[in-house]
Amino acid sequence: MKNDIIPSFTRRVIAATEPAVLENFYLPEVSALSQKQDITDRKVESGRILKRLLVITGDHSESARRLGIKFQPADVRAVIEALRSHAKGSNAVSVPGERGEVHQHVLDSLFSELVEEPSNILFTTVSGPDSIRYDAMEPTFWIECLDLLEKTLCEKISP
Repeated sequence: MKNDIIPSFTRRVIAATEPAVLENFYLPEVSALSQKQDITDRKVESGRILKRLLVITGDHSESARRLGIKFQPADVRAVIEALRSHAKGSNAVSVPGERGEVHQHVLDSLFSELVEEPSNILFTTVSGPDSIRYDAMEPTFWIECLDLLEKTLCEKISP
C-alpha cells in the first residue's frame, strides 16, 4: 500500500489547566463529571443497597461459619472501617488487625467483594434532553450505606 493513499489527519490538542477553560469545549449534552448525584430519596435507596450488602455479608458469614469462624462486631467494624478508608481515597486492600490466617482471609474476602459494590450499583443521571448516563455510586453515599450496614449488623450480632 502506498503512503499517498492514506490521508493525513490533524489532531486538535486542547491545552488547558483550568476546568473552566475546558468547559468551553464540552459538547452541549455533556456535563462536568463533578456534578453531585441527585438521589431523591436517600433513605429508600440506602435501604435497597443495605439489602444487597446484607446478602453478601450473610454469604460470607455462612462460609466463615463452616470454617469455624464466627463474625463478631469487631470483625464487621474492621471490614467497614477499611471500606470507609478506601472510599476516602486510601489504597486499602486488606482489613487491618492481628488475627489467624484463615480468619484474616475470610475478612479480606468480604472486604474484596464489598469494595467493588459502589461500581456495581448504578444511578441514572439525565445528561441531555433525550439521553441518560449511568454513574457509579458517589463515595459520600457509599459511606452512608456503610454506616447503615454497620449499625444493622452490629446490633444483630451483638451478644
